[in-house]
Amino acid sequence: MNGYLSFLDPVQKELDEVESAFKKAGSSDDIWVNKLLETILNSGGKRTRPAITLLAGKMFNYSENLHIPMAVATELLHTASLVHDDTVDNAPLRRNNKTINASYGNNVAILLGDYIFATAAETVCLTDNVRVIQIFSRTLRLLADGELREIDQAFEPSSGFSGYWGRIERKTASLFATSAECGAILGGASEGQIENLKKYGSNIGTAFQIIDDILDFDIEGSELGKPLGQDLRQGVLTLPILIYLDSNPEEAQGIRKLKTLPGEEKASNIQNILSKVKNSGAIEKSFDIAKTYAQKGIEAIETSPKGAPRNSLQSIAQFVIERKF
Repeated sequence: MNGYLSFLDPVQKELDEVESAFKKAGSSDDIWVNKLLETILNSGGKRTRPAITLLAGKMFNYSENLHIPMAVATELLHTASLVHDDTVDNAPLRRNNKTINASYGNNVAILLGDYIFATAAETVCLTDNVRVIQIFSRTLRLLADGELREIDQAFEPSSGFSGYWGRIERKTASLFATSAECGAILGGASEGQIENLKKYGSNIGTAFQIIDDILDFDIEGSELGKPLGQDLRQGVLTLPILIYLDSNPEEAQGIRKLKTLPGEEKASNIQNILSKVKNSGAIEKSFDIAKTYAQKGIEAIETSPKGAPRNSLQSIAQFVIERKF
């Protein structure tokens, strides 16, 4: 976890166990493969999704033998998706470190991502819960679906808000929802409470992605650890851009043209668009929408059992909004 977050105190011991198991996951008898795994599994991260799984379990009937593997599997799935995302996007940096594709090439990155996906699947089976395994498998499909939609919609404003919401529901919100839902299932929660936790995760995941969209615009204090403006360079039309285009539809053709512009001209046009969006009020509107989703997440668990775990889940919602990384 990046920095000390006091609201995670109720599961800090368990998160340390998750971190240890995560770094050892999928170890191989091949020295080079282990080197690759160490590179990606030791690269840090917020561990927000595992924390949600653990806290959801703590609200009900927590089991170390079930919730720790689930939390590890969730983070492995997230990590594998990042390896593949970086490869598809040809991204040079992640968390201020060179990506696997930048260091070793796309072939290695794709295979390493597959390796970690398989390790995640193997780990979730330790829960011995068919319902959880089915949800986890569906989430993997949704992540791939979201990435495919992102490629299909690149540099195309006509996909609009509906395309955006459908994309982030799959690429980001689905894994947050799974983290919370499966934590509740493994904790023996009622069907109503399981559904509430799923709604919590989906709303928090949506807010999380919107804040990511905002931070890509060189917002003061941003610590994303990757090149700013990367989304637009890849043709990913995020919420601030869509809000801007909604008021300035004549700019849509300029977005489409980015796809075919040569290097320096493309970079110059991207900076011009980023500047226009930042000065348009679209960032502020996006932030208000993110806050609305975070509040929906908080409200979804208002009837969940009171106590430190619920308080922490509510604090995560606030953290998601305030984060700079």
